[in-house]
Amino acid sequence: MNTHLKDLSNSDEGTLSSLVAHVTRTLANGSASTADSDTAFSSDAIAGVSCLYVEAARLGFEAVDVKTFLERECEFSTARAKIVAEGYGTASKGLERDLKRYASSSAVCKLKSHACRADYVVSTSTNGDKREHAFHHTWLVGGSDGEETRLNFTCDKEEMLHLLETLREACKATEAIAAHSASA
Repeated sequence: MNTHLKDLSNSDEGTLSSLVAHVTRTLANGSASTADSDTAFSSDAIAGVSCLYVEAARLGFEAVDVKTFLERECEFSTARAKIVAEGYGTASKGLERDLKRYASSSAVCKLKSHACRADYVVSTSTNGDKREHAFHHTWLVGGSDGEETRLNFTCDKEEMLHLLETLREACKATEAIAAHSASA
């Protein structure tokens, strides 16, 4: 993204204004109009500004944050950075709304409740003398459609340790994303 934006830092202000208007209009409408399909802008330029807008909206940036980023990281002049930041200011509320709607309509199920029971199995009718731990889980997960599903599964000690480690890594990744979003 930075490479595409740095290429724009040397473009004239009229062309940059037209590009920003095109990207803002396209993001607001959800697709390019037929008049916009014959643009003189490179796909890299359009992609660079579009990615900047979407990432800035995802992180909750204000227009001034975008302007500062462009000046510091992409070597934009103040006037050029202001043009792009004003376009972002116009598009940001709609982008944030669309990103929230997309996140809430995700096909990924959300864990609503969890129950776990640990047993120590001494023997079974099929394996005879077994002597191992068994962990019985019940998860209630719900999708964005409001439908809830109950998942029941059992794992042994090794599988339980692997599950715990995976959940710890997921929690750390979530905390890192939350911390990064809060500090941005």
